[in-house]
Amino acid sequence: MPKELTPLEKLQLLVPGYRGYKVKDLIRQDDFLVRQSTISKLENAITNISQQEAQIAAIEPFSPALKKMEYIVSQLRTIIGIINSQQGGGADVYARYKIQTEQLDEIVNNDLQMVSIANEILNLSSSPDTVDAILSMVSKLKEVVINRNKLFYPQEAR
Repeated sequence: MPKELTPLEKLQLLVPGYRGYKVKDLIRQDDFLVRQSTISKLENAITNISQQEAQIAAIEPFSPALKKMEYIVSQLRTIIGIINSQQGGGADVYARYKIQTEQLDEIVNNDLQMVSIANEILNLSSSPDTVDAILSMVSKLKEVVINRNKLFYPQEAR
């Protein structure tokens, strides 16, 4: 009987080169890989949505779907900006506060959720009929990304 993959193993399958936050020196590299993988998926989703937008605009320039698509692209760009501006891997924080195994598990679970949602958004972005589903996923992703940054700080500082 095949055993269920752990969140760490699932994340390693989704993000090539990801090793986990086990080694202090690699925490920034792994954080960078997770963030870049998420950003890459979101940028590809923006490309897909923009292509669909162009096709719809050519046929029906005043379609209400265009406004929704523009809003989604704007939200995705905002999330990409948030991810880019976050402090990488807890930078100086990790040096001051020891991150315990339970906290690492929480970080890995959050990272898996972030990459998985970005992957879902990318998959949904291939069809113009999924605009509402993408919008729902975007708000979920934004919440995960904002909460993610807090995980690199001790509980009392969150």
